[in-house]
Amino acid sequence: MNFLKVGDILKKLDTCIRFKKPFSHIRFGDGGIKFIHSILYRDVEQLNLIVEKEGLPPTRLLEIFELWGYYSRRADCIDTPQVYFDGSFWPRIKKPGKPINSETEYKMRIWKDLYSRAEMDHDTYCNPESNCLMIVDIPEQNTIFDIMKNRKICVITACPQVKSVLPEYDIDIVPIVGQWENQYKNSFKDVVEYINKTASYYDFWLIAAGELGRLYSGMIKEKGGRCIDMGFVIEYWLNGYIHPRFKIYLRESLNDHRLLRLTQEGKKYISTI
Repeated sequence: MNFLKVGDILKKLDTCIRFKKPFSHIRFGDGGIKFIHSILYRDVEQLNLIVEKEGLPPTRLLEIFELWGYYSRRADCIDTPQVYFDGSFWPRIKKPGKPINSETEYKMRIWKDLYSRAEMDHDTYCNPESNCLMIVDIPEQNTIFDIMKNRKICVITACPQVKSVLPEYDIDIVPIVGQWENQYKNSFKDVVEYINKTASYYDFWLIAAGELGRLYSGMIKEKGGRCIDMGFVIEYWLNGYIHPRFKIYLRESLNDHRLLRLTQEGKKYISTI
């Protein structure tokens, strides 16, 4: 299994931008694994919750599931939760002293079987937290901001006001509705139309769009563009909120409040970040 550290991902993205080659970085996290498990094992209760929260169309769930596999196989890297269990990275917790739900942990531990059955087989993986690790201030290592300099960027997000906290970068926003607001009905068509017209116009895209975001990422690469799954980092840029599960390992950077820094505990894993 080939594993890309954050520096590897950013270096490859930079190269693809310079040579105008397509690129996609797709993360599924525990939410994606729950969706895959729900489809495979017909967990209707879990599936209904995901549908409502993420704004997925109930009549097109199998199509989304199949597209996840299709776009995953063509991505430059997808995430693996294996890092939480092999000692190479900090463990996945809810907050200090509180482990994740045992059912969620079980689903994450059988990720390889779930990915295989979902036809998401790949040979190149990355950390599920690679989005937030891209803004960790580490000496002699690039952050996503280094790649953003003098580049034309598009951001798909439910937080369009993020543009105001990134004034030095050339950014366009494609706004979407947030969780629990039926993204598929209210945003999906417009986003897809915009991607179809402009995927390769931008140097790269930042995606923060939940489960449907995996489709946007796949479409962007298929149309010749490049993208990074940035997830909740957009919200951190806006409000500085660090999830409790990270607080043992990450703090706000002293150099730039939009960056993070490793705590002493976090630095134990610097060689694998």
